[in-house]
Amino acid sequence: MELRHLKAFVVAADLQHFSRAAEQLGIAQPALSQLMRTLESELGLALFRRENRGVALTAAGMAFLPHARQSIESSELASAAARRARRGEVGEINIGYHSALFEANLPQLLRHYFSTFPEVKLSLVDAGIREQLEMLLDHKLDLAFARVFKDHLPDRLRTHPFSQSNLVLLLPDNHELVDSFTGELAMLRHEKFVFLQDPAGIGLTSHTLQACRQNQLHPENIMHVPSLMSIPGLVAAGIGLSIVPEAMTRLTMPGVRVIPLPQVEMVSELSLISRIDERSSAVLHFIEEAHGWG
Repeated sequence: MELRHLKAFVVAADLQHFSRAAEQLGIAQPALSQLMRTLESELGLALFRRENRGVALTAAGMAFLPHARQSIESSELASAAARRARRGEVGEINIGYHSALFEANLPQLLRHYFSTFPEVKLSLVDAGIREQLEMLLDHKLDLAFARVFKDHLPDRLRTHPFSQSNLVLLLPDNHELVDSFTGELAMLRHEKFVFLQDPAGIGLTSHTLQACRQNQLHPENIMHVPSLMSIPGLVAAGIGLSIVPEAMTRLTMPGVRVIPLPQVEMVSELSLISRIDERSSAVLHFIEEAHGWG
């Protein structure tokens, strides 16, 4: 019993007329009649009886009809599920992040994905950049969002640009430079700074310090902290200055002055990181979706 037999049977049963059913199916009436004879032969019973103006279902045909409809519907659902899986709309993705969720576009992307593709299970893992890279290589993560130097990544990983954020200077609001800072970074050469720990040497702090050096600032007195979230509070307490992505200013508090930096190098790029040999349809589909959200 093939699906084409069931579809032809349902159309003929609904129209109660072989000629009109054949026309709707786009086949000749003799071909439809042959399909019905084959189906009845396989079942060993008659599904239709002839009437003056068409056909009518027998008792067996009436009993068979709802199950035929259900079989067709189940087949269509199965086909649709297979197509969604092929497009990457079904599956599971484990995504690493750390401070990346401060970027406005990333939470919006995740909310869009959760609601639009509910058959993809997204699991989020908060981890530092070194741990994220190790978990990607060990297949414990499928993707990661981080600020990295792409040239320093392990050979098996690649980056996909996601978004850029301008870097800004955080000062205690009672600092002597609050009103006199001109934007020249060299003015800050004697200051103490608070930066995020960057043990891998490829993350936000490494990028920020490189941009500083390109603008005649070589910070030497640096306090490293494990979390970006603690930096505004330390600046407000007068512990030091900091240079952070503009998205971090959502965490600013009384006692902190935010000053934009005009230098073209003072930007931070958030990247989506994946394995070079990634084959998961769900992961590849997420990467494709993410391209429009940066």
